[in-house]
Amino acid sequence: MKSLCYVMTSMLLVLSCFQGVSEATYCDMQTYVFHGNGMFNSKREASTNLKELQIVMSQSGNLSEQEWTFELSYNNNEGIASFFEVYRQSMGDQAASFWRWIGSQDLAPEWFQNATHEIAATYDVAEAIIDADLNRHVQRYQSLLMEGNRVLVVAHSQGNLYANAAYTNLSQDNRIQMGAFGVVSVATPASRVAGGGPYFTLVNDIVIAAVESLLPGTLDPNVANIPNFADWTNHSFIKSYLNGNQTGPMIVNSALSQANSLSWPTPQIGSGPISVTLTWGAERDVDLHVNEPDGSHVYYGNMWGSSGYLDYDDVTSWGPEHYYVVDCENLATGQYGVGVNYYSGNGPETAHVQVQAGDIIRDYSINLSAPEGSAGNSNAEPVASIEVIGDAENGYEFTVAGAGR
Repeated sequence: MKSLCYVMTSMLLVLSCFQGVSEATYCDMQTYVFHGNGMFNSKREASTNLKELQIVMSQSGNLSEQEWTFELSYNNNEGIASFFEVYRQSMGDQAASFWRWIGSQDLAPEWFQNATHEIAATYDVAEAIIDADLNRHVQRYQSLLMEGNRVLVVAHSQGNLYANAAYTNLSQDNRIQMGAFGVVSVATPASRVAGGGPYFTLVNDIVIAAVESLLPGTLDPNVANIPNFADWTNHSFIKSYLNGNQTGPMIVNSALSQANSLSWPTPQIGSGPISVTLTWGAERDVDLHVNEPDGSHVYYGNMWGSSGYLDYDDVTSWGPEHYYVVDCENLATGQYGVGVNYYSGNGPETAHVQVQAGDIIRDYSINLSAPEGSAGNSNAEPVASIEVIGDAENGYEFTVAGAGR
């Protein structure tokens, strides 16, 4: 029987792997601000929103790059997109009349009314969430919180559905200190803000008005700006909200206030230039395996390698299992191989692995058909590889790739 072993890091080391390039460290506790994007935002558009949010918050709060980190929690199109698809099949991509029809500003033709009423009758907000996106968000938040960081999500439009669902997921894990996780909602189609945080929805936001007409219970609009003719929908995160004469300062000040009011959670896992986190579903035990460049095999039976350390081993639930390289002095160059072994359970399982190497974050999922027990320890299913080149004096470069199967 595999033994349960929880070994916590005795101290967190402060380091800088890129001396002369960046003063940021991987082991200092930080406040992380995530942007959850709205519907129909490409990843490039969502990244632009995040950058603008970072600029205005950093300027207003005089934030230090060593203490604040901004990241994107990207979600793909769902939610109201299902209504839009009905329209697009008949009308193409001319969006203006769609929002006017659905928001009852213009009389919609009978075919459109019938179609949207049929969808709305069976629509469940929970079904608007893509599980793979939500799993990725939750895994990232969970890792950061367990490392001792604070996390704030500034969610726009559909991103609020994901932020609320992530909050619900995290709150069901008694290891997570929820006082360290907060949400600020912008243009929300939801009926609540998880954790009781503030929300800002324009009274002339056509998109949210359309959602509200279909889904009663959506939070009522609560703020008005001087009219902005740059965005006819009054829904754009930057044009209508961050640049709004009322909503801009409200969002920024509320985000800063909310973030600074979050508690600092007690660290349960370590952080460093490389970290790998494994989670899974309902089955009992999946194991994380890392092969270091010198051949060291790190797993539950050998928790210390030459470079890194398996500091969290979970055998009773859905994870996490967590490996990290303690500091840059221990960071070996070469290839790190990441794999998983389905140790025990009663049916198929899916493993979710998140790899952080320097500033790179990658997510992988792998389907596991049946448990292998200890027989799988020497032949773990490959998930990803991390290539490290360079040295401490001149800096390190990281490459992360999925394993071919």
